[in-house]
Amino acid sequence: MKKIIKEDELYPQQLMDLENPPNELYTLGNTNLFDTYSIAIIGSRASTPEGRKVARKFARELAVQGITIVSGMARGIDSMAHRGALEVGGNTIAVLGSGFDNIFPPENENLFKEIVERGLVVSEYPPNETVKKENFPKRNRIVCGLSLGVLIIEAEYRSGTSITARLAYKYGKEIFCIPWGINNAHGVGTNRLIKYGKAKLVTNVQEIMEEFSFLKYSEEKANRLKIRKPKVDSKYEEIFRLINFKPIDAEEICRETQKNISEVNIILTMLELQGYIKKVAGGFIWDTNKQ
Repeated sequence: MKKIIKEDELYPQQLMDLENPPNELYTLGNTNLFDTYSIAIIGSRASTPEGRKVARKFARELAVQGITIVSGMARGIDSMAHRGALEVGGNTIAVLGSGFDNIFPPENENLFKEIVERGLVVSEYPPNETVKKENFPKRNRIVCGLSLGVLIIEAEYRSGTSITARLAYKYGKEIFCIPWGINNAHGVGTNRLIKYGKAKLVTNVQEIMEEFSFLKYSEEKANRLKIRKPKVDSKYEEIFRLINFKPIDAEEICRETQKNISEVNIILTMLELQGYIKKVAGGFIWDTNKQ
């Protein structure tokens, strides 16, 4: 663990533009990621399946372009943003609202460990800081400060995501929003930001990158993600979508799908027997030989 204070060379200078930059940062992982181009991906903790799918898609596609994904490691959209980046071998930074000894939510302990190993985890709180509700809105200014812009996947009318959007607007960050149908409660916040001119409507990664003259979208890099998965029986599809190149275990699949462990294990067994997935250390991965 590294403790970085404002006077240190390692302290990310982009945070100095905040009204109240953190006096110190505790870090685990690769601090070189402070010097990379980053986009924050945020959204509702009580996210919809479609929202989680979109978050993962944008994170994967931005990460493969060399963009670091920043988020808060909360349930829902945040978790899928980090996972999407890691799935394609990309970079990600998690900004916590508690100390490293008190991971929240507790089911993200494995995600925390993976980000430490392959990305960067940051907190302004010492390791023994407990989980306190008031700390989470505060960490959002760091999420904004580290990023060139903020992509909001889902936001209800009044939510923590809306607070982060206001911070991003205040600090002059580019704000991007996914549009949602008028009857989708999780899209009320994003649609309002677009309506009042505080956010740009985006439907793909290229539209985000074009807002920054120093970022160049690469079709060649994008094509790396275009290997198509084969069609599987519809009752297996939801779980098969979650299985990619990074091992995922049955318990994590249960959390993502809200299915019980026995149902998940049956589907995993069937997918393995049919040759779509294979078991490796740490869980299951997609067997690309089955096309």
